[in-house]
Amino acid sequence: MKDYTLKDRSYIIISTVVLILLWKITSIMVGRSIIIPSPEETLENLVTILMSTDFLRAVMSTLTRVLIGFSLSFLLALILGIISAFVTPFYYLLKPIVLLQKSVPTMAIILLAIIWLDSEMAPILVGFLVIFPIIYSAVVQGVRDMDPKLIEMANVYELSVYTKVMRIYIPAIRSSLFSVISTALGLNLKITIAAEVLSQPNISIGTSFQIEKSTLNTAGVFAWSLIAIFIAALFDMIIKYFKKKYVHH
Repeated sequence: MKDYTLKDRSYIIISTVVLILLWKITSIMVGRSIIIPSPEETLENLVTILMSTDFLRAVMSTLTRVLIGFSLSFLLALILGIISAFVTPFYYLLKPIVLLQKSVPTMAIILLAIIWLDSEMAPILVGFLVIFPIIYSAVVQGVRDMDPKLIEMANVYELSVYTKVMRIYIPAIRSSLFSVISTALGLNLKITIAAEVLSQPNISIGTSFQIEKSTLNTAGVFAWSLIAIFIAALFDMIIKYFKKKYVHH
């Protein structure tokens, strides 16, 4: 297992080096930093951003929106998903709403959110609406795939609804929940930043993207992209840690 892990890491390192080399070669061939900045220019901008006084405020502002939108979506999807899995009429009652959320273009959701709410709140609503159907569908499917004997046992012992949910349903779908959480968090981060670019809150990662774009500083856009990628990777690492701790042990 250790050899496999070391080999796996070596592949990641090689892939990263190849990507950076291709990036460097492309920037030289294009010869215009406004189109493809070099890795060195991007690194310089990244250092400048990290040293700026507003960096942490921008990151924390965006992360707050991401976590609020995700938490609201997760809790509502968990509750409604469990109900829908057992109450067929309720499932079909929600089905058109969920299909609508899946079908409406993300850009339309962003524009409507900007019309309905102020620039600080709009990205939260966008993230909530986009990831809700993903989590909801995973919960419904996870509960429906449960071992019928578990449900039968809960009914025989006449367990309360709270006990059934906390001791049987959630543990039974825990693995699939962690998988969908990883996907939903990464998607929510991207969607929230995209909404911030258009809604322009006072300070955020999305606002910083827009500032760099308006000044034609492509290297700055690349630098903020690297920051967003790092945050997404950090989310993924945290989810994998808790999944390993609470699912595999």
